[in-house]
Amino acid sequence: MSRKTLWVFGIILAAMALFLVMASLSLYLFTRPSRIEVRQNSVLEINLQRELPELPLTTPIAQIFERDSVSVIDLDRLLRAAAKDQRIAAVYLGIHPLGNSWAQVEEIRGFLHEFRQSKKKIYAYLAVDMASEKELYLASAADEIFLNPDAGLLINGLMAEIGFYKRMMAKLKIEPQFLQFKEFKSAENFTREKMTPEFRSMLESILIDIQDRFVQTVAEERKIEAARLRELIKIGIAPAPLAIQEHLVTALGYEDEIQSKLMVDKSGGGKEYRSITASKYLKAVEPSRRAKQRVALIGGLGPIVSGSSDEAWGNFMGGETMAERLRQIRREKDIKGVLFRVDSPGGSAVGSDKIWREIRLLEKEGKPVVASMAGVAGSGGYYIAMGARKIVAEPSTITGSIGVIFGKFNLRGLYEQWLGITTDQIKLAENADIFSSVNSLTEQQKNQIKAWMEDIYNSFVRKAAEGRGTTFAELEPKAHGRIYTGSQARRLRLIDEVGGLTTAVGLLKRELKIPEQDEIELVLYPKPKSFWQSLLEGDLFKISTPSHSLDAFFGETRQTLETPSPWLIAPEVRIY
Repeated sequence: MSRKTLWVFGIILAAMALFLVMASLSLYLFTRPSRIEVRQNSVLEINLQRELPELPLTTPIAQIFERDSVSVIDLDRLLRAAAKDQRIAAVYLGIHPLGNSWAQVEEIRGFLHEFRQSKKKIYAYLAVDMASEKELYLASAADEIFLNPDAGLLINGLMAEIGFYKRMMAKLKIEPQFLQFKEFKSAENFTREKMTPEFRSMLESILIDIQDRFVQTVAEERKIEAARLRELIKIGIAPAPLAIQEHLVTALGYEDEIQSKLMVDKSGGGKEYRSITASKYLKAVEPSRRAKQRVALIGGLGPIVSGSSDEAWGNFMGGETMAERLRQIRREKDIKGVLFRVDSPGGSAVGSDKIWREIRLLEKEGKPVVASMAGVAGSGGYYIAMGARKIVAEPSTITGSIGVIFGKFNLRGLYEQWLGITTDQIKLAENADIFSSVNSLTEQQKNQIKAWMEDIYNSFVRKAAEGRGTTFAELEPKAHGRIYTGSQARRLRLIDEVGGLTTAVGLLKRELKIPEQDEIELVLYPKPKSFWQSLLEGDLFKISTPSHSLDAFFGETRQTLETPSPWLIAPEVRIY
């Protein structure tokens, strides 16, 4: 290579490095929070829509794309601060279509009720065309509810839908082969055309439990008869005039009319509406002083896999990753306990067991763990929580599902009749093809897998019984793969208390013998990274390069389908 070429190459590299530094610096300056002023008599504006994340974002790259994001934990913190802040006069709560679960709505309602103890008012505005039960359930925690004159309330009762794919499988020439422990574990979507009687009765009991709570709560807070609310549910739709007539809302109006009610006198004469958004107020709130006792706050969020998970981009919980984080907490001497926030439908049996083991080791180390269940903590989600000293769940949390499921598909018909792919095999042992994607299980192979699943199921029940301080014989009838609401699980002693983060923190203080009035410092894990730390570690420029080869696609898909994996996964329940 000539000297001239080397010079050109060097200049290009230097220019790229300079560009990278300048871009990073610009990004840092763009995202760096400026000083935020909170004026006297300000209204804290909280707009809730889609789904709030459970925990604060821990990486700068995620914070860049979700700059105005407020987590459930953040919401608790900012409402507690606003209750004590003399500069905050009231809260404006804008309620848009919600993506949060019923349990998470209950959690937020709890925060709002705690704020109202300060005697400051909450004004809710239903910013939707048709507010459903969930939006009304949240709004009813406010002092006053406003509804657009052209909007309405869709209070038509709860329902759950489950899709079944047996006919589709038949058309595609795919033979599904699923085994489960036990009768409540799955809706058997791939092998049936409708629910089993057992699954239907279980789902119906969950819907009744949640709807009864909705009726009693809204009736009490809106000061109407529960029987009348049930009659309105039979009607289904309450247009704005009917909603005001039945006292389901306080007034019909617009956002600017709420602002007019909250105007204050200006120093130079006239009136003005002073407000601050939740994300800005959160930045303005002074961090709490370091308390005498520090406890870890860690989230077990998303479906569980056995390996690792990417904290920056992943929506899965890796058993290896979570186990390492818990080991880190165990090694840190100044961390005295753990608040374990769980929102997971479960997944890998091995991944779940790795996390459970680390929870038990924390307990043996003398660091109490309190699990706080969010929207769902079922099957593997319950498995990872059951090793904790105490378990807390909201009344509508979906939990339980102590059972195991296994499934594979015979794709030979799809390959041969639809895709024109033929397969030939050489076997050196009778069962070498047990997990092949082009063979069905023999009866002998099914029995082998059932025996394996029974061992996993019995281990699950035994560990749950140990964690709940009972016997296998007493707990096993409550298992059978059945899911419960938090209130049902409390009656069955599958959890300790009904409540949210406040309840969980209270229990953790009790276990650590900390006076109720004393503060504890919650240390988030994984610990948030600074912008420069994330830059130096390459998080900002990580790029995943998936293979685009058709052959690679089929290879990856085939490997996934052929991997033998029993799953601790709760059936998906979508409540409308």
